[in-house]
Amino acid sequence: MSIVPTMNDLLTPYKNLIDSHFHLIEMGNRGFSIPAVLDEMVKLSFTGGVDIAMSPEDHLVRRELTKKYPIMRIASGIGPWWLNKGKTIDEMIDTLLSLFVVDKPDAIGEVGLEFFHECGTVEDQKELLSRQIEISQSLQVPVIIHNREADDEMINTLRNYSFPYGGIIHCFSSDIKFAEFALTKGFSLSFAGPITYKKNDDLRNVLKEVPLTSLLLETDSPFLAPQNKRGKPNTPLYISSIYEKAAEVKGIEINQLIESINENFLRMFPTKERTY
Repeated sequence: MSIVPTMNDLLTPYKNLIDSHFHLIEMGNRGFSIPAVLDEMVKLSFTGGVDIAMSPEDHLVRRELTKKYPIMRIASGIGPWWLNKGKTIDEMIDTLLSLFVVDKPDAIGEVGLEFFHECGTVEDQKELLSRQIEISQSLQVPVIIHNREADDEMINTLRNYSFPYGGIIHCFSSDIKFAEFALTKGFSLSFAGPITYKKNDDLRNVLKEVPLTSLLLETDSPFLAPQNKRGKPNTPLYISSIYEKAAEVKGIEINQLIESINENFLRMFPTKERTY
């Protein structure tokens, strides 16, 4: 049975919201109706969203899922957890590049370093990340970075590159030192549901210092539901409370926050012509 959120879940007083990071295929695996979620995002006047790869091989499937929705972008890439799946880095990269010959992604991601779970060697993780940063630059698209408990190694890797096409540190969870470094490299920092969690004062303190011109928000659906939805599978339709908390932390009106995030997102992902 597909999950279709109730009207109480869908109602929001805000328009022009953006969710910079979610996983449609994984949402479908958790019981959501993907077309229903996308249709509701359009009805609620979302400005944009980015569907993120769950597999090195799902790029064309996700493009088909989203092709009727010009507000949608897709990012494709190979996360470090795929180093445990039995294929070599060369094999995975070759698969990715063969898909990109057919259809260019809007961004490369999510890619990065994962030190909380075991995901191959540190050197393999860094090689996989570096090669995909180079792909993003050759394709002239942004890169979306996963960074979990790997700040020092991530800094050592990213400092070797410039990012003329932009990038996002997704689900930001690091300290102010890493935030300041990422900002010097031109990244936008995207904050998710954890900013709403009661014990996350340190993360909210980092958010407070991030310039509005470098800020994005996301749900990381179906993971990390905000405080008022904890225990449920997450969806982009729950992002209003993340906007509300971010505006509170920044001490600004929510409409100012919405305007800034739209500018940041559309600078990285220019508007597509609508076909619906």
